[in-house]
Amino acid sequence: MGLAVAFKAFFTALGHSPKAEQIERILSGQEIAGAPSEPVKRISEPPAKPVPKAPDRESAITLLATLQREARLVDLIQENLEQYTDAQVGAAARPCLQQCAGVLDRVLGLKPLVEATEGQPVEVGDNPSPTRYQWIGEATASSGKLVHHGWQASEVKLPTWTGQPADANIVAPAQIQAP
Repeated sequence: MGLAVAFKAFFTALGHSPKAEQIERILSGQEIAGAPSEPVKRISEPPAKPVPKAPDRESAITLLATLQREARLVDLIQENLEQYTDAQVGAAARPCLQQCAGVLDRVLGLKPLVEATEGQPVEVGDNPSPTRYQWIGEATASSGKLVHHGWQASEVKLPTWTGQPADANIVAPAQIQAP
């Protein structure tokens, strides 16, 4: 609406001198004859956008709850594995790990940090970021042999949590069987 009024005022002022003077008085905050007696406010910067409310739930809890809901990761990790054989643990872990990989790919878009295969030489330059590169052994050069390609998130698409503040730290609900 403001843009339409601005164009209308511009073209009116351009072709009509008395209207141009009237618009000038309005913009400078002067009263206009026959106009309401309230002083006209000078046009200023638009009001600042409100700061969005901080989420009631930490994103780490949302990610963990997603991994539990879709892959039962917490159940696998918290299970007492001593009572099972290695084959049984492996059989239970395989689908869980495959589902976790799918969740991480969908939610974080994981991709290798360095596009090279293990054992290949990699140039890291002078003063490489310690977050990006971790030296194994004594580092004296600006290149080395790749041991692990690292991982980076190419996006973050966590589900939106809509629960109550009192439930913000719930990773998975207790499941109750009806009688």
